[in-house]
Amino acid sequence: MLTLEPRKQRPYWAIPFSSYQQVTDFLREIETARILKGQPSDGTVSLGTLARCLHELGRPDLRYRTIHVTGTNGKTTVCRMIAALLQATGMRVGVYTSPHVTHFRERMAVNGCPISEEELVDACNHVKAYMDWKGVQLGSFEFLTAAAFFAFHAAQVEYAVVEVGIGGGQDATNVIAPEVSVVTNVDYDHMDLLGETLEQIAGEKAGVIKPMTPVVCGPMADGPRRIIGSRAVELQAPVLLIGQHYEATGFARNGFGGTCSLRVGQKVWDRIALNSPADFMATNAALALAVYQVLHRRGLVRDITDSELGTLFKDMDLGACCEVFHSAPAVLVNGAQNTPAAAALTSVLRHAFEGRRMVFVLSLGSKKEYAKMIKLLAGAGAERAVFTRWPYEGSVEPEVLASLWRANTHAAAEIVEDPAAAFDRAVEAAGSFGVVVVTGSVQIAGLGRTLAEQSPRGTAKLSLR
Repeated sequence: MLTLEPRKQRPYWAIPFSSYQQVTDFLREIETARILKGQPSDGTVSLGTLARCLHELGRPDLRYRTIHVTGTNGKTTVCRMIAALLQATGMRVGVYTSPHVTHFRERMAVNGCPISEEELVDACNHVKAYMDWKGVQLGSFEFLTAAAFFAFHAAQVEYAVVEVGIGGGQDATNVIAPEVSVVTNVDYDHMDLLGETLEQIAGEKAGVIKPMTPVVCGPMADGPRRIIGSRAVELQAPVLLIGQHYEATGFARNGFGGTCSLRVGQKVWDRIALNSPADFMATNAALALAVYQVLHRRGLVRDITDSELGTLFKDMDLGACCEVFHSAPAVLVNGAQNTPAAAALTSVLRHAFEGRRMVFVLSLGSKKEYAKMIKLLAGAGAERAVFTRWPYEGSVEPEVLASLWRANTHAAAEIVEDPAAAFDRAVEAAGSFGVVVVTGSVQIAGLGRTLAEQSPRGTAKLSLR
C-alpha cells in the first residue's frame, strides 16, 4: 500500500475495506442515506472539506498535471480523446469520469484501462481512514473523487484528465489546479441545481476557470459564451473558441464511422478517422486537439505525427456515447439522458442508418424532461420502440413512456419489463440488417453495451457494481 508523506502522523490503525465488494456496498449505503434524507445527488460538497481531506492525504492531486473538463454533454468523450492524445506522446495518463456505464472502476482509468479492484480498495482505504479519524462525512461522488486523486498518484500518472460531476464552481473536482480548463458546451440540464437559464448554467460552469489558465470552449449560444468570456477576462485566462481558434470541418460518414478535418490555429489535419457515425464526435475531437495544442505550445508534450493523429480516434473506447457494435443487427448504445443529447442523437439517427429497420430499447429517468425526450426520439425514424423498466430509483414507468411514444408517432410500441429480454426482443424485431438503438439513460446503455459485446442475440447478466 502506498502512503504519501503526511502533514502530521495519521493513526491508520485499521483497514476499513478488505474487498471491492465492501467498497461498493459502502458507496451504496452513502447513496441510500442521501435518498432517505431527501438530499440531492448534486456532486457538490464544501470544497474546504474535500481540500482538507486531500491535504491530510498529502495533496495527491498536485503530484501530476491536470486538465479539468466541464460542459452539459460530451465531457466523457472529450476526456478520453484528450487522454488518447497525451498517451500518444508517451505520457502515463489517468482519466476520472462519471457516471460509470457498468462498474465503478470505469470512473478511474490509467492509460485507457480501469484501475484494478485492489487499486481501488487501496485508494478508498486511505480516504475512509481519514473520514473515520476526523468524523467527516463525504458523499459518494466526493469520496470517489478523493480516491481517484490518490489512485492516480499511486499509479504514477503524469497527467490526469478530470471530468466535472455537475456544474463546475461548486463541484467536488474543483479543488485541482489545472493546466487547461475545458467547457464542452452549455445547454439545459440539471436546471434545479444550476439555474433555469443558459446564462445561469454558464455561470456555474465558468467556475472551473482559473487565473491565467487557458480555457477551451466548445459550441454554445451567444449568452453563455459572453458569460464564459467575461469570467475569463476577469481572471486573465486566455480563451480558445470553436470556429475562431479551432474547428472541425468536412465530416463524412463512412459505414459506422466517419472522417473529418481538424484545424487549430493555422494548422489543418485532414482525413481524421472517427469510430462513430455521430457528427458531434468531430467537434469533440477538435476540442481535444485544441487542448493538446495548448500544452504542446507550452512545451509540456511532444509532437504527434500526422499519421499518428489520423488513426488515433479510430479504435477509441467511446463508453456508450454513440458507440456502434458491428453485429447483425448492428447495435448503437448511447447514454443520452437529457433533452439536448436526445436531440443530437435523433439528428444522427435520421441520417446514419437510412434503409435499415431501426428499433429502440428505451428507459428514462423521472428527473429528466422525459416527455420532451420521447417526442424528439419519436422523430428519429424508428419502426418500433421497446420500453423497459430499470431497477433504479426514479425510472419512469414503461407504460407512461409507451403512451407518450404513441402520442407522437405511428411507429409500434411495446413493453418488456426485463431489460435483457427487451434487448432480445429488439434484436428479433430489427432483423439481421437492422439497427437496435439502446438509449435513455447511462444504465440502459450499459446493459446494451454488455449484451452487444457478448453476443448480438445473447443475453447476459449485467454487473450492477
